[in-house]
Amino acid sequence: MAKKIILKDFKPDEKVLTVARHHWFVFFRDLIGIALLFLIPFFAIPILSAFVQPGSSPVTVPNGFGFFFASFWALILWQMLFARWTDYYYDVWIVTNWRIIDIDQKGFFNRDIATLLNFEHVEDVRTNINSVIGTLLEYGDIQVQTAAAHREFIFKEAGNPRAVEKIIRRAQEERMGLKPHA
Repeated sequence: MAKKIILKDFKPDEKVLTVARHHWFVFFRDLIGIALLFLIPFFAIPILSAFVQPGSSPVTVPNGFGFFFASFWALILWQMLFARWTDYYYDVWIVTNWRIIDIDQKGFFNRDIATLLNFEHVEDVRTNINSVIGTLLEYGDIQVQTAAAHREFIFKEAGNPRAVEKIIRRAQEERMGLKPHA
């Protein structure tokens, strides 16, 4: 069953065309980085204990302080992982047949919801795919240029940006009463 998204200020005939999110690889990349950081105590504690206690074997079971440090480090990394997942999951662009809505999660308890623009203000929509992995996995930046005071809006590392660009262009053409491209 499809999830129906309704915001407070939706117009009666407004429909959600697509919801753009960050690509899954963006979260996976951050997960790998946090997993590598998790390994630091397993290497640092034995090396430091060898310097503190000369003549002891460099591969030792950590003492109480080492165990506390490793546990505290794991707790910090768990919080970092949860913060990154929250940011990944709740950062979205909602494209409707009237406008683009940006929901930007900033931390755990702060969310910025803004209507980026109505389609009458859109001058250009572009996608930028800047890496080999981005090309293979189809993720990149969606850039919307407007005639407004804030001239450029960028949604970084979105999944399938070319399809989102097509949806935005088609919705803009329909909204402006133009003949859609094939």
